[in-house]
Amino acid sequence: MSSKLICETLGSGNRSFVIRDYLKHALWLLIFLCLSVRAEDDLRSRYNLTPLPPIPYPVNNTYNPDRVELGRLLFFDPILGGEKDVACGTCHLPKFGMADGRRLAAGTSGHGFGPDRVLGFSAVSGDTIIEEPRHTMTIFNTAFNKDESGEPSTKGFMLWDGKDRGLEAQALRAIIVRVELRGDAYPREMAVDSVLARLRSIPDYVELFNRAFPAEADSVARQIPRMACQWDTTPLQSVITRSTLGRAIAAFERELVTDNSPYDRYVAGDDNAITESQKRGLEVFFEKGNCASCHSGPEFSEGRFRVQGVEQIGPGQPLASTNTGTPRPSGRDRGRFVTSGNREDLFAFRTVSLRQVAKTPPYMHDGALSTLEEVIEFYDRGGGDEESIDPERIDSNLFSLGLTDGEKDDLLHFLEALTDETIQVKLPPRVPSGLKPAGIELVDPGLGLVADYSLLLQAGKTPTSILTYPNPFNSTTVINFEVLHNGQLDLIIYNVLGQKVRHLLAKDMTAGRHSVQWDGSDENRTHLASGVYFAVLRGARFSANQRLLLLR
Repeated sequence: MSSKLICETLGSGNRSFVIRDYLKHALWLLIFLCLSVRAEDDLRSRYNLTPLPPIPYPVNNTYNPDRVELGRLLFFDPILGGEKDVACGTCHLPKFGMADGRRLAAGTSGHGFGPDRVLGFSAVSGDTIIEEPRHTMTIFNTAFNKDESGEPSTKGFMLWDGKDRGLEAQALRAIIVRVELRGDAYPREMAVDSVLARLRSIPDYVELFNRAFPAEADSVARQIPRMACQWDTTPLQSVITRSTLGRAIAAFERELVTDNSPYDRYVAGDDNAITESQKRGLEVFFEKGNCASCHSGPEFSEGRFRVQGVEQIGPGQPLASTNTGTPRPSGRDRGRFVTSGNREDLFAFRTVSLRQVAKTPPYMHDGALSTLEEVIEFYDRGGGDEESIDPERIDSNLFSLGLTDGEKDDLLHFLEALTDETIQVKLPPRVPSGLKPAGIELVDPGLGLVADYSLLLQAGKTPTSILTYPNPFNSTTVINFEVLHNGQLDLIIYNVLGQKVRHLLAKDMTAGRHSVQWDGSDENRTHLASGVYFAVLRGARFSANQRLLLLR
């Protein structure tokens, strides 16, 4: 309507009519806008869509950046493999969503990466190392694995059968399993201790462990004299234990969180983060598809163990070893029952998270389903019909859904919206062992690499080592050390009984190299008897020590 016509209309006595007409149109526009906003709000509120919760940390393994970086190095270092040919990162590769793209994992003695990896022969025994009986799970978002309460927990169930509780325990298990990391280098019961001995022999790892676990390093420094008889382990090396090894690897894994997917941005309020098809798929997921009955919460998993009748395509769980020491595959994977011994758990497997699901084919505990389309068809027909499983034992949440082709497409598109394309897991270009980091051949140069670990040792940190010469000494030795920053330093000599015999230094020191001479005497300048002594250097953020042998 032109301004002239409006004026004429208003002037002709129809002012009230025109005003009502404009108000009517304005009201309808307002209603339309409100309904549009409400539709988005309704999806979020209707299904209680919430972001991921804060990461749960164990009290003895809270966030520590030095520890996370140490865990990253260990994760990709083949030094953890018995035959030094495989690392955690061999089967958990960034390129494949921190899985490996194989139906069944191939650990030690294999060749290649991802779906191209093939089985090989042990360099120790010459035997073929069989495939693992199960599909490699992604370690993205394992920080949110749930316990029996149904809540994310630091003691959440790990693996397909819940054999381990918490990331710290699971990290050590991989080291002892023959088909994963151990190989035939040493017996199962010696696996972890053998790896610890290797790490203690590498000076850079010794320093990195001491930095990553300052409380343990400080405790060791205070107990140095009591360790005099432990000739196979220096005090600094003693920080490398089963506990610190498991905690370091877990610290890295715990930070692998995908929280910037299109779905996450939609939950945060961006209405355009997911498409209209994905919004329809969201509704299918929560309603007709019945997916949320198992894949619930922001983690998209309730963490329970369910029988689904998935076709058994792998070798199953190995039975007792034969006389040759080679496990005999049973052909049937009994799932949670292997761990719990409860008949109700026979053929039951843990419900895993759907986050990053588009990046981690194939699917199910044995990789029986190759694509997400196959997964949707599997659930649409009401689960599997594995002949070894009594149909009466199939989970009650599985039944024929009757999804249309359009609903299947929308559901697929929604599942794709659960993938965070922004997360990057960078590999170290080298590791302290000097071995080739796992998966380095697959690195996309555009993604970059994590900083060289040698820089971690230098970046604003004080070295945690000192040197003395001569050692052993007759009457006098020189204690040499270097600091990178100004600060208060104490240099103390202890005897083997833990008694302080001489406080050589207690002052502010400038950055640089320093030397302090000790003549083998105590505070009273009395010459000490021959024996073992310890020089302990302490700063605000570090401690270091050196064993001394005085010979008169």
